[in-house]
Amino acid sequence: MSGNAEWDRLWQIAHATPEDFSSWEQLIRVAESAEITSTSPPEHITNLELVYDAFLSKFPLCFGYWKKYADWEGIARGGQGAERTFERGVAAIHNSIDLWNHYLDFKLVTTTDNQELERLFERAAANVGYDFLAHPFWDKYIDFVEKRISDPKKLIELMNRIVIIPMHQYARYYEKWRGLCANTKPSEAINDATLQQFLSEIKAEKGELIGDALEKALREKLDVQIAKVYKETQEGTNKRWVYEAEIKRSYFHIKPLDRPQLQNWNKYLDFEESVGDVARIRALYERCLVPCAQYEEFWLRYGQWLARNNLISEAKSAYERAAYTFLSKDKIHIKLALALVLEEEGNIDEARSTYTSVLQSTPTHIEAITGYVHFERRQNTDTFESLIGQYISSAYLDESARAYLTIQYIKYLQQVHIKLEAACILIIKRSLFL
Repeated sequence: MSGNAEWDRLWQIAHATPEDFSSWEQLIRVAESAEITSTSPPEHITNLELVYDAFLSKFPLCFGYWKKYADWEGIARGGQGAERTFERGVAAIHNSIDLWNHYLDFKLVTTTDNQELERLFERAAANVGYDFLAHPFWDKYIDFVEKRISDPKKLIELMNRIVIIPMHQYARYYEKWRGLCANTKPSEAINDATLQQFLSEIKAEKGELIGDALEKALREKLDVQIAKVYKETQEGTNKRWVYEAEIKRSYFHIKPLDRPQLQNWNKYLDFEESVGDVARIRALYERCLVPCAQYEEFWLRYGQWLARNNLISEAKSAYERAAYTFLSKDKIHIKLALALVLEEEGNIDEARSTYTSVLQSTPTHIEAITGYVHFERRQNTDTFESLIGQYISSAYLDESARAYLTIQYIKYLQQVHIKLEAACILIIKRSLFL
């Protein structure tokens, strides 16, 4: 493929054993050893891109490799090549603080358009801003607003957003925010909605005020709000710290997590769901599914939560990511869950294709068979009766599976068609068969 015998040998090994992380690491080292520059032989650059593309399609959550790939592309292809790779990276692992910060550092050096930079910071904030350890990102955003934007009002607006987020460095942000508010007129430190609320309260309590009297009254309201925000954010941080302290690995690795780690993630999700903030719940699920990407139970839980909250397309997306990227092919339940969501969306052909694909690989899987026959029942009862009859009389299903399907058919006859006579006849035939 490349003219490099060692590279060709390792390429064959990596593709023969794609789950072997170490084989990919060796191949990447060989590709990088060519000391890529913009004037390198085209085959050296191609080899590097081939191995990174193949590796990251298999292990897309390895943010460190996206960073390295973007750096190499910057050397070999220039700024546009680096930016394309960064965009691919933040699409693959959208909640990596390190990757977003690396991308932002790149853009801060290569771009003078502050509006473009601000849009990129906002994209990053939407993806990593709720992370308990998001302070490196928020520090960078604050620094950008202070030094590149130089707009005190925008800085206060940004701090207003940050101080209500429970996270590791909340107290440091609170002190900065309090200092900014103390040195800014209250009417300028408060957002429009809160200002209108305060003005209404002041009017009700003290009548019409103007000038210094109004600013003094606003200051009193603002001081109360500042203390309230600190108390609420501190409490939220302390409650989450119980779970955060138990997280031993927040990044993706092929090595399994131990049971206490999995239990801690489940408890953390239980807590966040009990609080009820949808944005924070989604952020925690997405964060959890980096170290827990290879655990079907967490994908199923996430999809079920999304579906309960009427986020059906998002549930489908989560199940697809799990079924086709992160989980091994023998994980059946995630595909059955995907089929149900596809059906709910009205994608009947896709749902049917998902069921038949599962049954081609695991033709005797009773849950898959049951899911499929009931799927067909919901589409056409005649098809269902014919299909379940075929399975009941199938020679390749064991006795317990056929008995289970017979019971399913009897329940259908009783509950749906109320064909009691037919049900009784089937029971008699079944008893004779047994």
